[in-house]
Order: sequence, then structure tokens, then C-alpha cells
Amino acid sequence: MKKSLISLIVLPLFLSSYGGMWEPYQIPSLKKELRDAGFYKNVNSISSPFEYPMNAIVSLGYCSAAFISPEGLIATNYHCVERDFIQPNSSAENDLFEKGFIARSKSEEIQAAPGQKIYVTLESTDITSEILEGTTDDTDSVERFKIIENNSKAIIKNCETSDEIECRVRSFFSGETYKLEKVLQLKDARLVYAPPAHVGEYGGEIDNWMYPRHTGDFALVRAYVGKDGSSKEYAEDNVPYSSESFLKVSAKGVEEGDFVMVLGYPGRTNRLLTFNQREYDLSVGFKNYVNFLESRINLINTHTNDEDGSSLAYRGAKSGAENYYKKISGQIQGAKNFNVLQRERENWAQFQKYVTANASSADKAYLNELLAIVDKDIANTESNRYFGGSTLIDFAYYLMRNAEERMKEDDQRKSGFQERDQSNIKNRIKYLNNSFNIRVDKELFLANLATYRTFSNELRRPVYSELLSLDNSSEDTLEQVNTIYSTSYSTPESMLQLYDMSFEEISKLDDPLISFVVSIYDENRDNEELREKSSARKQLLRSKFIKLLRSYYQSIDKQIYADANSTLRVTFGNVMGSTLRDAVYYHPFTKLEGILEKNTGVEPFNISKSLETLIKSKDYGPYASKELGSVPVNFLSDLDITNGNSGSATINNNFELVGLAFDGMLETIISDYSFIPEARTISVDSRYLLWTLDKVENAENLLEEIEIVN
Repeated sequence: MKKSLISLIVLPLFLSSYGGMWEPYQIPSLKKELRDAGFYKNVNSISSPFEYPMNAIVSLGYCSAAFISPEGLIATNYHCVERDFIQPNSSAENDLFEKGFIARSKSEEIQAAPGQKIYVTLESTDITSEILEGTTDDTDSVERFKIIENNSKAIIKNCETSDEIECRVRSFFSGETYKLEKVLQLKDARLVYAPPAHVGEYGGEIDNWMYPRHTGDFALVRAYVGKDGSSKEYAEDNVPYSSESFLKVSAKGVEEGDFVMVLGYPGRTNRLLTFNQREYDLSVGFKNYVNFLESRINLINTHTNDEDGSSLAYRGAKSGAENYYKKISGQIQGAKNFNVLQRERENWAQFQKYVTANASSADKAYLNELLAIVDKDIANTESNRYFGGSTLIDFAYYLMRNAEERMKEDDQRKSGFQERDQSNIKNRIKYLNNSFNIRVDKELFLANLATYRTFSNELRRPVYSELLSLDNSSEDTLEQVNTIYSTSYSTPESMLQLYDMSFEEISKLDDPLISFVVSIYDENRDNEELREKSSARKQLLRSKFIKLLRSYYQSIDKQIYADANSTLRVTFGNVMGSTLRDAVYYHPFTKLEGILEKNTGVEPFNISKSLETLIKSKDYGPYASKELGSVPVNFLSDLDITNGNSGSATINNNFELVGLAFDGMLETIISDYSFIPEARTISVDSRYLLWTLDKVENAENLLEEIEIVN
């Protein structure tokens, strides 16, 4: 799988959990905690991202994954390949969600969606001084933003020595530290194996974030390169990428109490935010977000159908909304169950006490200014949530914005619009073939406008509101929207025509969509500049805040870890069950027979007859757990994960793959927001993956390629 501070200081003190998303370089300082958890190897062996086993871990851009063979074979979650591997290759006549897919040879492996890449981290270097060169605490916010952006672009330009290399500037601790991440882009990614949905998403939304779980959330993809070994776009004569490092896959697995680690690229956490933001989220924000998501789900259900393919096109959007709806709903309940808000209030009071006694007057002023800006942001949160919502308008504006930037020299363009970004922009347009329907898009936009018009004028954009007649009747608004959507630029093919035009050519087009975008263009640009100014100021203030926080940690002999930012992280702990309610104990493992117990024959609990027969035969092969007397399907551990960790390798003491992390428990999902030691991660067991490849799929080609250890 989708805020006060002191909880991060207090909660790791609980002996039952080792929560934290640690950068590899921090691991040696956690030697005692690792030993307590049962890690017996040299801790330095997991401190470098560029040595085994860390260098076997890769990113799909939105999920984590791991090489499991020297020929570029990669293991990840099923739900990580649905959108960009399965959906583009599916149709009403060939529904790979229903059938599943397996390549019996490399020649049968199928191309992913345009722009899908596999990312391999090559280097990570501290560049804080270079990024902040030319700035001081007194630098004007707009100027500070420009300086940091220009420094970043210059560093990236020098780093990207070929088109197969992508370099990224990553901010840690809200801009206190910057690092340059150099990654290899493997541009040819292909689907190798995905089980049918009745395995890969068994239980569907009913079981999402739930335990006991019986989901085969695994899939295999492969990275390809040109014959010369360089990264190339898809071509039939490309060859499998030679992985420098890969994980062996365990047929023995793990048992209760065993040490485990998750290695992956968690996307984003917000554990280092101020209490006023946390208080808003837990009191109001989460509830409002849940209402928004529920409306999205209902609208998609109402306005999509199988006949015109819109159901398939919005399958991913609906699934994502359902996922977050259930997650945030669980966080609301978890916050209540674990009394999170009161705990955070008490922790914040302790932090303020420390600040009062130890901080300089300048640092106190910085903190007060940050709190005031956060309050201002909170006041605009809900109106901003309902602003926009039209993919059609967003893309037209985006292409016009791109055309404006392309008039400049490359080093003068905004980040995201440089030459290095142009292939990604075109791929985003092409992907609309799989994810966009103009009729559905209009209905989603109208629903947003119906709510946006209810906000006061001070919270709405004036030009945008006037052009859409938001102060008039809903019928007037509908008329304006219908006019906009009568555009000639409503398909990926026509949008690619816009991409090829200059800013002046687009501006002169006689088209209702383009006329609307031209009319709101200056207002959008003004708001873009305001966001940049605010962002730059907040970044400075938050970096000051982090220094105060770090000082507080040091006063209690603890260290902190940076919020997740899609860089490689390590979390460690143990396989263990959970007791969250009186007299109810969740065992750490589920098994094959549990699939049969849930099977009703009705989606999402509708396994095939062949799988049902196979489970009943008890032909476990070498994959059964002695403790269970059956093949484990999913297991629990007290690991600390978040969105982006989906597909992360769960490994044992010997660095062998024992599972793939894919979910958490609804009762403790609040940990994703504010860590609690009761949190559990759900992983799909490596033994279930191997059993499926062996007994269900007879995938001898893949089993021979994977190095399986007992």
C-alpha cells in the first residue's frame, strides 16, 4: 500500500516494537535494537544501499520490488502491476484480470504501459551546501525558491550524463539536508506473471486492510535492455537486464518470532508535522477526506459501464479511492481507539516546554511563524480539495504551460518542463487511452463544482468562478461545462497535436476548451507563484523546526529518522501475531485451508474449481510449514511501512526473500500516520508464491530461473 512530533520520540521506547523507516547509513547506530530483535549478522552489512542485499531492491516509481534472478526478473505485488502492466494489455475479449497471465518463455513476456520504468539506485550523495549556496535565513522567499530550484537543475544537469540516467534532488528533514540520488532507468519493463484476480486480489475491498488475510498479492515482471547493455525503450530484440545483485527465495520461510526486515521505497509519511496540523487532521480533515472519497467512488460506480470501456478505464481510480477510503476510515477509528489526539497534545506540551526553556528567541519566532502559516493552509484545505477535478482541463493547461516553458533555454525552464521531462509528458498523454473517458470526466468535474460553489468568495478563485458561473444557477454552470467539453481536443491523439504546438499557436486556437484555459491561465500562474513563495518559506521554517526537534531528541538520548520520501529505507522487527480486542488473538500466519473457508463462489471470494481441488488434495510439496501443517499464505510482523512500500522485499537474517509486504491491519493503520507499537504489516509468504508457481501454474521455466533455498 495512500502531525505531531513527540510520538516519534516516545513510541520507539516500547520494547515490543522497533518502528522506524531508517536510512541505511543509520543502521549501525541501531545495533542494540537489531540484536534485541534477533539480527545476528554484522550490522554494517545492511548499511550501504549499493551492496548486497540493498542493491537488489528497485522501484517501479510508485511501488517497491526486488530482483530475484540474475536475468532481471523482479518480484512485486499484484496490485502494483494492475494499472501499468495488466490493464493496458486487457480488453473485453482478453481480460487478464480474469484469466491471469503467465509467460512460458521470455518471448511471451508482454510490454508494460508507455513510460513504465524500473529504477535502480546507483548513488546517493549529500549536496546540502551546494543546494543552499546563495541563500541565507533572510533571503526573500521567492528568491530562495528560485535559487534552490536553479541550483538543483544545475546539479541534475551535470549528473545526467546519458538518457538512461535520471538524477533527483531529495529533501530530508524538510530541507535541512539534501541528497543527490542517481538512478538507472530501465525503460523496457514486461509482465512475466500475474495470477488471476481471484488469487491476486482475493477478498477484494472486503478484505482490504483486514486480517486474517488470504491474498496472493504477488506478481513477476522483468527488466530489459538493448543488446549493448544500455537502457532502451521496448524493442523485440532487447535482452534481459543482467542484475548485479538478486535475492534468493526461501522455500523454508519464517516462523513466529523470527527476525525480518523490509527493504523498500516508502513514498511519503508526515510524522514530523506541527500539532495544529495534526489536530486538524484528526478532528476534521480525515472525516472530510473520507466524505470526498466516498463521493468519488459513488460517482465512478454511477457513470461507468462495460459497454464503452469506462469501467475498465476507471478501474484503477476506483480501486485507489476505495483503498484510501477504507484506510482513512480506519485511521479515524484507530485514532479514537488509541487516544492519539490526546497523546499528541501531551507530547506537544512536552516539546513546547523544552522549547520555552532551551530555544533561542529567533527559533521561537520561526516556530510561531510556521504555526501561523499552517493555520492559514488549514483554512484553505477544503476549498482546494474541490478546486479543479477535470482531467481534460488539467491536461490542456499542462500542455499550454509546457509550451510556455519550451520557449526558454532549457536551463531556464521550470523543473518538470525541461527536455529531460518531455518523453514523460508524452507518455502521460498516451496513457490516457487506458484511463480517461470524456463523459465520466465531465461528471466528476461537475460534482466537484457543485461543492466548490458552496465556499465563500474569499476561498474561491475569482476568474475561474466567474467563467464557470458559480455564483449563478447550476444550470448556467452546466451550460458552461458542456461548452468546454465540446472541444476538439478530447483524445490523446488530439492532445499530442497540442503538445507539438507553440504557446502562441495554442493561444490562438478557436476552441472552447482552449479559450477557457487561456482565460484562467494568468490566474493559475499567479497561484503557482504564491505556492512557490509559501513553499519556500515553509521549507526554511520547517528546517528550523527540525533542528529544534533534533535537539529535543538528543536531550533524551534518541535519534530521529526523516519522513519517507521515496528513497530506500529499512524497517526491522519480528514475525508476531496481535491481540487488539479482549480474548481475540490473531495468529501470525494464515494458510491454504483458510482460502477454502472464505470461498463462497461469489466475487471477491470466488476461487477457481481447479484451485479448490488442488488445495483439498493437500499437495503441499516442499512449501509447508511444520508448525502449520500447510502452506502459509500471509503473515504478520511488527514492521513499519507506508504507501510505496507495497511490493517491498521482506527478508530474513540470511537476506533471503521470505515475503512481499502489501498491507496493514485496519485496527492499527493509524500507525501509518502516528506510529504505534501495536501496528502490524501483512506480507504474502514466499512459500505461497512458490507453491502457486509450482503446483498451480506448473511454471518450470520460472522455478528453474529463481534460486530457491531451504
